[in-house]
Amino acid sequence: MFLSNVRLLLYGVNALCMTNLHLIDVNLCQQENTSVVDYYPPQELEKVFDFDLAENGIGRKGILETIQGMLKYSVRSWNTKFIDKLYSGTDPIGVISELVLGVLNANNHVYHVSPVTTMMEVKTSQKMAEFVGFKDGCGITCPGGSASNQLAVITARNWKFPHIKMEGFRRGEVLTMFTSAHSHYSFEKAAIMIGIGMNNLISVPCTNEGVMIPEALEKCIQESISRGESPFFVNATAGTTVLGAFDPLRPIGAICRKYDLWFHIDGSWGGAVMFSEKLRYLIDGSELADSYTINPHKMLGIPLQCSYLLTKDPDVLRKFNSLNAGYLFHGEHYDLGDGTVGCGRRPDAVKMFLAWKYNGSQGFEARVDRGFELAQYMYLKLSETSRFRMVTKPVNLNVCFWYIPESLDLSLERSNAELFSNCLAQVTKEVHGDLRRSGKFMFDYAPMHHPKPLPIFFRIITHPRLTCKDLNELIEEISKAGERLFSSFEEFEDDNVSVQSR
Repeated sequence: MFLSNVRLLLYGVNALCMTNLHLIDVNLCQQENTSVVDYYPPQELEKVFDFDLAENGIGRKGILETIQGMLKYSVRSWNTKFIDKLYSGTDPIGVISELVLGVLNANNHVYHVSPVTTMMEVKTSQKMAEFVGFKDGCGITCPGGSASNQLAVITARNWKFPHIKMEGFRRGEVLTMFTSAHSHYSFEKAAIMIGIGMNNLISVPCTNEGVMIPEALEKCIQESISRGESPFFVNATAGTTVLGAFDPLRPIGAICRKYDLWFHIDGSWGGAVMFSEKLRYLIDGSELADSYTINPHKMLGIPLQCSYLLTKDPDVLRKFNSLNAGYLFHGEHYDLGDGTVGCGRRPDAVKMFLAWKYNGSQGFEARVDRGFELAQYMYLKLSETSRFRMVTKPVNLNVCFWYIPESLDLSLERSNAELFSNCLAQVTKEVHGDLRRSGKFMFDYAPMHHPKPLPIFFRIITHPRLTCKDLNELIEEISKAGERLFSSFEEFEDDNVSVQSR
C-alpha cells in the first residue's frame, strides 16, 4: 500500500507538471529568453503575490495558484545564469530525493525509527572520510556548514577541556581559537556560542591570495600562550567564501600537532575536490586533521541543504557530546543523534546517497573538474582586455574582478588612488544592480579587507552547469551595462570630489 501511494504521488507530481500551469518546467528555464528572476522589490511583491493568511483555507484550486505564483516570482536557481552564491540548481535525482524524504518524514536521531536512512548517513560519512584520509573515520550530517563548523568547535572544546561540559569555565580560564582572516564568519558565531567571545577568535594573517600564513599562525599561538591563555582549536579553510583560497593544510597540521590543538578543516565550499584526482592536491595534508566539513549542496549539486562533519575518530562526537538521554537513546551504536547538540535530525544524507549511487564518484569528479575548467576559461577571457582587472587568478570556482568603463581615465589610479577605488566600487554596485533587476543574470559582489582593503568587486561562481556561451554573454552584458551607465564620469561625485571623463 505504501509503495502504491508513492507511485501515485509520483504520478500526480508528473501530471501536475504537465498541466498548463507550468509549475515546474525546467526546459522553459533553460531557454535563452527565460530570466533568472522576475524581480520585484518587497513592497511591489506584496502587490502581485497574496501573502495573507486567512481563517478559511483556499482549497486545491487556490493552493495551486499560490504555488504557481511562488514559482513565478522566485529565483530560478536551476537556470544556468544563476551564479550568485556557492550553489546552483539540482538535477532530477535531487528532486526525487527531496520527494522521497517528504514521503518518509523520517528522523535520523535513533536507528530504530529510521534504519535505512541512518545507514545511508553512516555509509556516506565513512566513504567521504576515506577520501579525506581518515582511515577509520566517520561523520554526521548537520543543518548547514555553519552548524558543522560549530559542532566541531564544541567537540574540540569538550575534548581539550572535558571539565567545561559539567563545571563550565574555571576562574581566569581564557580559551582561544585560530582561523584565517578570510575564513567564514561561522567561527565568530561559534566563539559567541561557546562563550569565549569574538575577541578570543584570533585572526591569522593571509597572503594577497587569501591563504593563511603558517608562520603567522604559529606566532599567534605562541603569543596566546605567553599571555596565559589556553589555545585549543585551529581552523584551516579549503575554499574560502570570497576568493576560493585553499590554506596549506600540511604545515598547519604539523603546527597543531606540535601544540596539541584540534585541527579542523572547513571544506564547506572547496572540500569536494576530494573527489578529483586532478585537484586533490589542494587538500594535501587533510589526513592530519581531526575533523572536516563538506557541503555537498554546493559544488556537487545536491539539494539544499546537505552538510557533513567528518571526524578521524569515529566515536569522538558521541564521546564528548552525549548526554545519554534514557527516554530516547537505548545504547544502539547507530543512534546518531547522541553525538550532536540537538535532537531531531532531517536525514539529509539520503540526498547524497542517492546522488552518489546514481552518478558514482566519477560523476562527482567530472562535475568538480568542469567547474574549475570554466573558472580558468573565464579568467582567460577577462584577461583579453585591459578593461577587466582580476583581483587574483582563480584557484577555485570563484572568479573575482573589476570592470573599468572607457570613460574612467586609467591615469586617475596614479593621481588619486583612493578616488579611483571609489569609482570602481560604484561601477561594481550599479552594474550589479542593473543586471540583477533585468533578471538576465544573477551574480554577486564582495569586499575584501585583508591583507589590505580593496574596492568591492564582482564575484562569479562558475558552477558546472554553466556553458562557455553563458560566460561570454555575461562578460558582454557587464561591458554593455558599464558603458551605458557610465558613458561619462563628469557628474559622478565621491566625497564631494568630481571625477572628470577623458
